[in-house]
Order: sequence, then C-alpha cells, then structure tokens
Amino acid sequence: MSAGEALDRALATAAGLKPGTWEAVESLALLAIEASGRPEASGLLDTARTTAGRLKPGTWEAVRALTWLARAERELG
Repeated sequence: MSAGEALDRALATAAGLKPGTWEAVESLALLAIEASGRPEASGLLDTARTTAGRLKPGTWEAVRALTWLARAERELG
C-alpha cells in the first residue's frame, strides 16, 4: 500500500469515527497534519477543534488529543 493509498483509506475510515470523543479529536488532528496540502486538511482541523471545544478535559486522553490539535494548528496555520 502506498502512502497516498494509506492516507485515502484513513480519510475514508475517519468518516466512521464515533464523534464526540478525545480519540476522534486526536485522529482528526493527526489526519489534518498528514493531509496538509490537500483540501480535506482544513475541514479535518475544523472538526477536531469543534469536537474538542465540546469535550471535558481532565484525562490523559484529553492531554494527548489537545497536544496533537495544537500541533495541527501550528503546522497548518
């Protein structure tokens, strides 16, 4: 499987993520970073931001997801 095929498969899989979880925030942020330069990147980042804004922090999952979100925001501007 090529890198492009893996990313396409990951993007398709993201559509099935359970919304409203820290795992979804982390996955969307990672996908946004990897999809940099593709039209999907900004939508993934926006969805990660929106989801994170609705969740309660206070767990290690939250810390990890918010760290990836911060990195995605930095890398994608």
